[in-house]
Amino acid sequence: MSIFDNGLDDFWDIEKLVPKKKPTAAPFVTKSPVREHTIDGESPKNSPDEQKLTITPRTNTATERSSYDYAHSSLIGRVTVIRDVDKYDFYENFRKAALIYYDFKTEKCDFAKYYSYMPQYSQLTMEQKNYYFYWRSEVRRGRYLKSDYSYLYLYVYEILNLPDKVAPEEGIKILCNLWREYRKSLPKMDSYFALWVQDYCLVHNLAAPIELIADFVYDIVFITDFPEFYLYDLESAGAFGTESMLTYLSSYDWRRGKFAAGEHAEFYKKHMLGAISALVADIFADGIATDGGESRTLSRVAFAHSLCTHAVKCRLEVEYTPLSRDERLRSDVTEAVRYTENKLRAIIGIKSRLGIKALPEHYKGIIDAYFAPIIDAEKQKKTPRVIPEYERLYDAPREALSFADADELELASWTTTARLVSEEEEAEQIPEVSITPEPIAETECVTDTYGLSDTEISMLSSCLSGGKVDDFTAERINEAFADGFGDIILEFDGEGYTVIEDYREEISAWLTKIMK
Repeated sequence: MSIFDNGLDDFWDIEKLVPKKKPTAAPFVTKSPVREHTIDGESPKNSPDEQKLTITPRTNTATERSSYDYAHSSLIGRVTVIRDVDKYDFYENFRKAALIYYDFKTEKCDFAKYYSYMPQYSQLTMEQKNYYFYWRSEVRRGRYLKSDYSYLYLYVYEILNLPDKVAPEEGIKILCNLWREYRKSLPKMDSYFALWVQDYCLVHNLAAPIELIADFVYDIVFITDFPEFYLYDLESAGAFGTESMLTYLSSYDWRRGKFAAGEHAEFYKKHMLGAISALVADIFADGIATDGGESRTLSRVAFAHSLCTHAVKCRLEVEYTPLSRDERLRSDVTEAVRYTENKLRAIIGIKSRLGIKALPEHYKGIIDAYFAPIIDAEKQKKTPRVIPEYERLYDAPREALSFADADELELASWTTTARLVSEEEEAEQIPEVSITPEPIAETECVTDTYGLSDTEISMLSSCLSGGKVDDFTAERINEAFADGFGDIILEFDGEGYTVIEDYREEISAWLTKIMK
């Protein structure tokens, strides 16, 4: 209250001069007040004081551990689920609300945009609530309407937190169907779903749903820190699983070769995956077994970046064998890919071949058996050309020639010449000509670079001296030498690329000439 005379000294009243703040709306304002519901049939609590967020400490915070042997994959051993709940449960009300809203439906309505980092029912406006429940009811019928990430994740949170309402065997189908239907329009979901589906299966002792995601399992292998979970069931994944396995295990990437693109792309991919599928089926006929692979333990909080109540929140400890650590398997698969590409090159008429060092004969037999009918079919396509009768007159004589026959031919030729040209005419028409050959200019010997750039040549020189070269450059160098030299010259030794010992002297001499 001002201490000055209101009639004379109002301009000294600072309180009147300071502009008043305009009232602002609180975030996530809804048209109806948020009410806390209970699941025992009691009335909602409508008192403003009772609607305030209160977080009380939990009385039971004991650590619960349960373990089981994961029988669905030979790569995964013991799985331990640790329910080491926090002292406070920040999302206790979410499960209560999810149970109340589980069967809630709304009429058809228009799409309403919605974004939240951690979606919850209390954040939804009336339009968003109406659309979410309408969208969810349509998804349950198999109709996948337009969605934002937040609607999608809110539904996932329901599945994760209501295992008593959504049986895990049914929940995994819902998750995979959502994944397949929305991953193209909402591509960022891949990284989350790859993790959540994996954890959901491990927590509830379910096999990886390879059949449900076979058409995009190839993409998933490269965005998860635990690819062994998705690689065990290659039969269900078909060609997609084989492509995943090839990229994960082979040190040679056949897709980056120049003959695997262009007009032969479909042929290359079809028969590369077909041949390796037959090989992988034989290798893993008795399950995936690794030689010398050290067992590891994966430890992490399940369902990271999702909303989990205390009943669902847990940690996972998974004992497994890293497939990529099996050097023998990696070497065999890499050599098999090279051997298969040589078969493909032969069929399409490319002379250059990739070097093969240590592929077991049994594996060669499997690949040869796959290509046998393909090679026969290609031979039948190439019907022999019918030679016209007049072309036979130009054929060289099949009987052997002798010097006596040559002398007779020369004598007959001169006899014919004497009949047609007299000696005088011959002297006039055939003057003596002295031909002095021009000296051949000396030219520098140009060494073939096989199409390599100066940078690639420099990197090859460095590699010869023990330097490192990246995968792309190594493949580029090998392709160039396979075409021009007749074989690849770099091989992967487990740590990096080195020049094959048999070719070191030749490559060193070639570099000496080319870099002068």
